[in-house]
Amino acid sequence: MFSKFLLRSICCLLSVLSLQAQMTPSAPVKNFRLPRFADNGYTQWVLQGGKGIYDSPEQIRIEEMALRIYSGDERMVLEMRMDSPEATVLMKENRAVSDGPIEIVGANFKVSGVGWAWDGVTKEVEVKFDVVVEFTQGMAESLSVAVESEGAAKKTEIHSGSLVLQTTEEMYRFEFTKSVHVVSGDMDLKSNVLIVIADAPEGKKSGAPAVGAGQMDAVRQIIARDQVVIEQAERVLRAGEAEFLLREKQVNLSGTPQIEASGAYLSGATIESREGEVIVTGGGDAGRAQMIVSQTGGLGILGGAALSAETIVLADSITMRELETENRFVFDGSVEVMSGAVQMRSQTLTLLADKSSEQAAESADSESIRVGEVRYVIAEGGVRIEQEGQVATSEKVVFYPHEERAELFGDPRVTNGEAIVVGDLMQLKPGLAIVESAGGGLIKVILPVLPDLGYEDLQRSAVQPQDATTAEPVATDTVGRDTVIQARSLHMIEAADHTLFRFAESVSVTATNLNSSCGRLEVTARKAEGSSDGRLEIEQVEAFDAVEIKQAGRVATGDKATILPNAGKVVLEGDAVVVDERGRVSGHRMTLLQGERRAIVEGGGPDGVRAKVTLPAMQSPDL
Repeated sequence: MFSKFLLRSICCLLSVLSLQAQMTPSAPVKNFRLPRFADNGYTQWVLQGGKGIYDSPEQIRIEEMALRIYSGDERMVLEMRMDSPEATVLMKENRAVSDGPIEIVGANFKVSGVGWAWDGVTKEVEVKFDVVVEFTQGMAESLSVAVESEGAAKKTEIHSGSLVLQTTEEMYRFEFTKSVHVVSGDMDLKSNVLIVIADAPEGKKSGAPAVGAGQMDAVRQIIARDQVVIEQAERVLRAGEAEFLLREKQVNLSGTPQIEASGAYLSGATIESREGEVIVTGGGDAGRAQMIVSQTGGLGILGGAALSAETIVLADSITMRELETENRFVFDGSVEVMSGAVQMRSQTLTLLADKSSEQAAESADSESIRVGEVRYVIAEGGVRIEQEGQVATSEKVVFYPHEERAELFGDPRVTNGEAIVVGDLMQLKPGLAIVESAGGGLIKVILPVLPDLGYEDLQRSAVQPQDATTAEPVATDTVGRDTVIQARSLHMIEAADHTLFRFAESVSVTATNLNSSCGRLEVTARKAEGSSDGRLEIEQVEAFDAVEIKQAGRVATGDKATILPNAGKVVLEGDAVVVDERGRVSGHRMTLLQGERRAIVEGGGPDGVRAKVTLPAMQSPDL
């Protein structure tokens, strides 16, 4: 080893002495070759020139310079070559400078520019103007939300105002500044600073990975900083910093990153894209992760017939994944959705959309964020939906936009003004809510207070009716209470000017001074006149099939009962019977007029029923 080192040192010394002996101000040397050896005796670089002009022992001017830089170890790996029409070599400082153009070629890159300086001690090259660098490696695939396609670009070209290239045993570090512009495949990147980290050529150190010289994947990291703007396909990304990890096919965006695409906008504190998956995370000054979707019917939450032009979704994080035939969006952590008149909150929200045939065909060529035709949306965890005064809550909601319906599970509850609906299973459709019980239970609906429709003496008013002009109001001190209805199922129908509640199976009603049961029940409610808070008032109640009404010690039965609260009227039809301790009144139709002490009992009907009043048996007077 010592003899090898001594031999190389002697050769170096003789080469320098020979070159200097030939160079004089009047006799330049042509086609010379000058090596430089490291302390270990191995070649650091070899300088060649078409003409060498000797200025002093410290300085040589060279025309047609060709500098070859080696690894400086026993493997003698050629790291890169530098060619320039002219250069000044400062021998003692181990430096070279020039105002002319330069071309630098490495294992997987080529650099060109104007004005340069090379430092053999620090192993740095500075290119001062008009920098162009070409890497034999693409970087656009790292940013794609789609799976990498075949035939993707394997080339990256970088333009900048200046470049500093530093080589170490571990890596090559390129730092671009001043109006950096990167083009790779369909990706166009601009920033003020760009740093590229590449592996040193193979053989630089013992145990190095098989990358570098002759390899196409030596670049492992690219960092863009300061006003980063990335355009790719139909989308634009903006960030304070973008980090590309090429081997992992991953991109990390920070500094209030934003993604703008056709019909979609995303923002957050960080955005991570990795092998077809994009994760947006909120936090700090950037606020929550946000997605704004337009031109897609507001993600289809309300169904195709009632879609908003724009939907805003806020969450702690948003995960998007584009697959071959579908797109999946997962919103997690205190999710808030604002879509037209609808506002929704939940812990998580999952959206699955089918790609159209056109989208599937374009997936290999387009990286734009697209929602597609929404198959379903699932909201879970404390779900709350508000729309035009109506509020629906449950633990889980599944939306089927194509069918224009939603299903609620886990203690579903709907509030419409003063009306409250509670059940086991609910379906929401445009203008319709279907509520059902499960496991033998009953649904429950709370409606506004009905007035007291009681009567003091029905038999007397039926026998001796009084007209409205002479009747005295019936005094009552009954306290009004909510109207509670229970049944097996409910259809709640929203019309333009009223809401219709249709109950079926095992219906029971508890209201002010009234308990009732029947087979079917329909309640019509309207928004109270002058109400600004959605307050409802009951306009009409119709009961069908084995109707029974219990009221203040009195039982009324019939095939049908109609209650008109505003008119203070109850109408029983079809074998109508009222029984209390004073007797029994029956007929085909019976109209009870609250507050007027009047009851109108009519005979008739298909069976020719006659009106009839039965009083208690009279006691014989004592004789």
